[in-house]
Amino acid sequence: MKRLITNYLKDTTAAVSLETVIVFPMLTWAWVGTFAFFDAYRVYNTSIKATFTIADLISRQTSTVYGYDIEGMAAMLESMIRDTDGVEMRVTQILRDTSGDYRVDWSHGTGTQAQLYTANLAAVEDRLPDMANGERVVLVESFVDYDPAFNIAINDLTFDNFTLTRPRYAGQVPYDDAMTPPSS
Repeated sequence: MKRLITNYLKDTTAAVSLETVIVFPMLTWAWVGTFAFFDAYRVYNTSIKATFTIADLISRQTSTVYGYDIEGMAAMLESMIRDTDGVEMRVTQILRDTSGDYRVDWSHGTGTQAQLYTANLAAVEDRLPDMANGERVVLVESFVDYDPAFNIAINDLTFDNFTLTRPRYAGQVPYDDAMTPPSS
């Protein structure tokens, strides 16, 4: 009996099959998990870059920005990010008045995002930079829903991006909330 057990322990004829059965599920899980993490990173990184692009585009405006322009920029944001549903954006121009308080000049939200008002500006005031009295900044917030392709260690996420930029060529970005472009 002892010889049979010794021979059984020394027998390696099915070792590759047994190792494959043990290791293959772990390798598959690791490969799929790596894909899921890198895809989430891609969406996050692209959403940040796209938000900076929109903020830069708005900050360079010298003519009036309309509500339909911002809706179009939100569609452009969604196109830049690719493969995501549920991209929303809010653009707000904030003034620091002569008394040193922050005030909302105008705000426009797309999708389900509400406008930002001076009354609820306190929620983001700690994230605003120190500015000179009379100076304005444009705040672009994007909200990108991410649904992973595989449910491995990553749940559904919403990437919130908060980007501030100063108007480039004028003291402020003029705004009109019209939602219909003028006829040519």
